[in-house]
Amino acid sequence: MHISTSTRRNARTLSRLAPHFFLIAATAVASARSFQAAPTSPQRFDGTWEAAHGGKVIIVLRLHTGGEHPSGTIQLAGFQLDFEGDGSVMAVTDDRLDTPINLKNIKQDAKVLSFDFVDRDGDNDKFQMELTNTNSAKLQWVGLPSGFKALPIPVSRQRR
Repeated sequence: MHISTSTRRNARTLSRLAPHFFLIAATAVASARSFQAAPTSPQRFDGTWEAAHGGKVIIVLRLHTGGEHPSGTIQLAGFQLDFEGDGSVMAVTDDRLDTPINLKNIKQDAKVLSFDFVDRDGDNDKFQMELTNTNSAKLQWVGLPSGFKALPIPVSRQRR
């Protein structure tokens, strides 16, 4: 059997390129799998999140943001913020969590989730939650009266 020179050259070229094609295909499959495993953007905030101070849980957020109508609740313990000072959590005054309060006006914009709720005193409180990585975020109280400030409160996801 006689194989032409051009056929041999094409076979050598193909045998050299085959490992590259295999590598490209394997990379594409691995990328597709990792993309499927990562939470989609609307679900980035889903789960139960907690903030603690001095070893005591002071905030519990339960969020369901994947659907057409995001929902969630917040539970608060009694704690004091240094509004007129540096804005940090000063003390836990009552470590019992209130009953869950429904969140309103939940909106997501990339890494930031904003929402508000009416607390037990009748105040309309507004917050923004910014992801710092997959399972941690900063919870910022926004819309405080002039002259008052609050530092972001770190929260961590306890479960999805």
